[in-house]
Amino acid sequence: MVGDVLAINLAFLFSYWLRFNSGLVETVYGIPHINEYTKVFPVLTVVMIFLMRSEKLYSMRSRLSIVDEFFSIVRTVTVGVLIFMAGTFFYREYSFSRGMLFSAWMVLVVFIGFWRFSINRIRLFFRSRREKTRNLLIIGDNDMVGRLIRHIADDSHWDYNIKGVVRINDKTGNHVEGVPVLGGLDSLNAIIKSEKIDEAILTEVEIPRSKVMDAILECEKNMVEFRVVADLLGMVTSQVDMRTIDGVPLLGLKESPLSEGYNRFVKRIMDIVLSIVGLIILAPFLALIGVLIKLTAPGPVFYFQKRIGEDGRRFAIIKFRTMIINAEKGTGPVWAQKDDPRRTKIGTFLRSTNIDELPQLFNVLKGEMSLVGPRPERPHFVGKFKEDIPRYMSRHKIKSGVTGWAQVNGLRGNTSIKERTKYDIYYIENWSLMLDLKILSMSIFALNNAY
Repeated sequence: MVGDVLAINLAFLFSYWLRFNSGLVETVYGIPHINEYTKVFPVLTVVMIFLMRSEKLYSMRSRLSIVDEFFSIVRTVTVGVLIFMAGTFFYREYSFSRGMLFSAWMVLVVFIGFWRFSINRIRLFFRSRREKTRNLLIIGDNDMVGRLIRHIADDSHWDYNIKGVVRINDKTGNHVEGVPVLGGLDSLNAIIKSEKIDEAILTEVEIPRSKVMDAILECEKNMVEFRVVADLLGMVTSQVDMRTIDGVPLLGLKESPLSEGYNRFVKRIMDIVLSIVGLIILAPFLALIGVLIKLTAPGPVFYFQKRIGEDGRRFAIIKFRTMIINAEKGTGPVWAQKDDPRRTKIGTFLRSTNIDELPQLFNVLKGEMSLVGPRPERPHFVGKFKEDIPRYMSRHKIKSGVTGWAQVNGLRGNTSIKERTKYDIYYIENWSLMLDLKILSMSIFALNNAY
């Protein structure tokens, strides 16, 4: 918080200099005395700190990712500047520069963001060099157990020392991802005491409620924090619409925000603007990639493939060609695998960096796709999944995306379609413009399972 206070005040001082003393902006009405601004800095600082607190930027329990923290800072600064601008309409003794306030918005985001990024890097540096202190117990039989173990082990953000796994029904196996299985749910109390557990995570959601309550009570008795892995498909049902008929309550799922014409219009405008800007900026780079593909492997530069999009309509997705000609001859439609021998030399690089997807900006511009949405699949796979995966076709209610919520969370390629569908439905039910911007930002670093 001390660092935030310094960053906020330095940002205001720098904004004043930028507007009135740097010479970059003409001062038609002269240079106001800095005292007129510095005397309101304490009030603005208090407002900003209060807003940052409301965004949980000082919560010890809520660990935000870099992207989440950045968007929280943007929201805080935007609201703070708007509050100050609104206040100037009531404070008539002095007229503050609108240009200075606009520059303050940008400078505040940069200064606070840089400070927060720097201190987080320092914190992670020291944390990675000491032992983790919070003893964690994972309860469950499903694949989520191994996924959590791998994620926590690879991420120094988490101060978790995974002591072991507790099984619910499955008694097989002595270890999961190198972590010992300590016993069953019936011995939870003894395990908590012997391993000095601080926190427990339940990965199962489809178990009797009585067992869940027993586990919660055991943890509560021993002062152990208890958490449950959120079932994204279940979370969708929290978006409920309630009506009454003669006093009888009726619950139903709320429609997606994208059911409203205004939201679709806003999303489409963003798609058009960003795809045009992207194509203009990337044009030389895309041309260079095309030349390299042509020089390193025989065949066309682009690859067109039929996919299923919004409302089940078929369209041809455009990608840079990364595999040999007739790659699926003899095998039929199959997913790419790790170290896939069908890839060309440059294709390996293009797929691992997601550069092969950039030509889909043309699909976005044509209106066949959106920048963000569920990834489109081939008709062959859609025909299989709609019969086996619950609510799979719900992901076709909106336009397919170049990137999506499932993809930035590592669910792409030959990964669980059931889990991917849950993430896609969550996105559809909880869409917002801010969520789209967050996913686009995360996509730059989302290279897991890109092969």
